[in-house]
Amino acid sequence: MNPARVICVLVLMLAACKAPTLHRAPEYSSDLVAEGRRLIAQAPARDKNLWRLRVALLAFKQGRHKEARELFDLALPPVGTVLAGGASTRRAKSLFAPEEVKVFYGEPFERAMGWFYRGLLYWQDGEPDNARACFRTAQLFDGAPEADHRGDWILLDYLDGLATAKLGGDGRAQLRRARINAGRTKLPDYDVSANVIVVFQFGFGPLKKTGGDTGEKIVYASGHAQARSAVIRMPDRTFAAPALDDLTFQATTRGMRQVDWVLARKARVKNAADLVGDISFLPGVVLAQPEGTRTAGLALVATSLTAKAVGGSTQPRADTRTWNNLPQHLAFATLRLPPGEREVDIDFHDANDNLISNFSRRLKLNIKPDGDTVVLVADQ
Repeated sequence: MNPARVICVLVLMLAACKAPTLHRAPEYSSDLVAEGRRLIAQAPARDKNLWRLRVALLAFKQGRHKEARELFDLALPPVGTVLAGGASTRRAKSLFAPEEVKVFYGEPFERAMGWFYRGLLYWQDGEPDNARACFRTAQLFDGAPEADHRGDWILLDYLDGLATAKLGGDGRAQLRRARINAGRTKLPDYDVSANVIVVFQFGFGPLKKTGGDTGEKIVYASGHAQARSAVIRMPDRTFAAPALDDLTFQATTRGMRQVDWVLARKARVKNAADLVGDISFLPGVVLAQPEGTRTAGLALVATSLTAKAVGGSTQPRADTRTWNNLPQHLAFATLRLPPGEREVDIDFHDANDNLISNFSRRLKLNIKPDGDTVVLVADQ
């Protein structure tokens, strides 16, 4: 055999036997907040706020308050920023761009919850005045066409009034509004000497999905919570915390958004263009066959293709990005405890007041000598 051929065959055989290149799998840690930060860094600019909110709440639940504060501060815009919009908001109004190209600020209930959590962190830091400002900002974001559903968060009003009372003001108006919205659920009078505020959250909140003929509407899949109340147990007393605010209710009572009119217009354009494209194509093909009607037929075909191109490029789909680790219900209890470490038992009950034993836990509280201690407790 020709030596050159032998060498070529050997080279090919060695190349075929070469081991494949191995790529090291990415390393992940069990630190969910750190992994969340990785996702924030990797997310496109329009989605960073969404991931900041998700990770901030996770950090808050883990007691990592500094990280939660930092992330909430980055994610929460002033009211004017949301109302004015930006380049991405203007682009989302274009026929040929979906709503989700805009920077995520969330729907009113999501914005309200962001400011609610930020207010709790301010209170934990000994700044009840800033906490109160956050609660009021949250209520401003809670816009609705019907007056009955405008600014109707129970806990926001209650804590606004409590902060006002602790600062030496008159919080009776806020307490009155909170009691009206709470209905049959009784809210306690303000105890300005209470130095522990325990905020509970139950279950999993609502999720957005598209509705309408072309996905131009937001509809909500209801949230769910097995727990409907919590009980704080100590050797000498107990404190009950029934569910108050319902996030599915808050999400679904906002009425139409301004952008809904834009999406409805896009949907009409898309449907009309598709209809024109459908009804003009076949007649155009038929008329294009005989020489005498070919010009008219080709014009109809061109019209059909143009209409189909417009219909196919129009993007009426609503933005369904969701802050998906929010709870379904909120509750609270206020306690008066001496400074220092203290352990309390917490039980959760369902709608029929049955104990949910696998949710029970023991919570260690570190009561500050000055100011109030604020604790966020999730049922799971």
